[in-house]
Amino acid sequence: MGMSVGLRRGTGLPEPVDVGDVIAAIRDAEVSLGGARVLQRVSLEIRAGEVLALVGPNGAGKSTLLSVLTADVMAGAGDVELYGRPVASWSPVAAAMRRAVLLQQVTVSFPFTVAEVVAMGRAPWTNTARERDDGEAIAEAMRLADVERFATRRFHTLSGGERARTALARVLAQRTQLILLDEPTAALDVRHQELVLGLARERAAAGDAVVLVLHDLNSAAGFADRVAVLSGGRLVADGPPSSVFTADLLSDVYQHGIEVLTHPRTATPIVLPVRV
Repeated sequence: MGMSVGLRRGTGLPEPVDVGDVIAAIRDAEVSLGGARVLQRVSLEIRAGEVLALVGPNGAGKSTLLSVLTADVMAGAGDVELYGRPVASWSPVAAAMRRAVLLQQVTVSFPFTVAEVVAMGRAPWTNTARERDDGEAIAEAMRLADVERFATRRFHTLSGGERARTALARVLAQRTQLILLDEPTAALDVRHQELVLGLARERAAAGDAVVLVLHDLNSAAGFADRVAVLSGGRLVADGPPSSVFTADLLSDVYQHGIEVLTHPRTATPIVLPVRV
């Protein structure tokens, strides 16, 4: 793998990981929270150049799996690696140079403007050679997330969808090769849902690895290269949506009748609940 700098100690600037190579991995991870087993022997590889969607019912372990990748939740058993090293061995700054994270809920305690919140994404690159890219990165991220027109507004005055897009812009401004997004479309209208998912595809096409927690199975089918289906803390399927999304599997996982059709133009799966 092309990541020699990524293996350095400290905060050396990361070199890009080659498309198709593993940028992060979870092996036989187990997590218990509050006495309950949340993840059970989950193994998953994340590769540069692909969009991976984590799907499954409420409580399946999707957000916990994302938190394990960021070392916000530590696995009680198993191994979690980022750039070929245990994820917990990276300093916070070095980790932030290698992965950017969008959480479900984003809170800002002070009256920062949208532009100031987006600029926070550049913090890992302070006093490095990449600091000179700050202005360009911030402007591009705001344009891509469609938040330019309210750059001077205070974050707390925004709608839920506007806050979500501002938080996404911060992640994009960080310019890491691994992007972890927890339900990035939940607060968005249809246009901006498509915008965010399209951005995920563009980043993967440029060589990044993008992991999305999604509830909308049709969004996963339309935009993800791979889907990982979680159920009861276990990984029950991992592969292309066209092979993973079957009526039998999804009906079993979601405990509700589901039918899977094929889109007549794109040939991607269309997932529909069975309704009487």
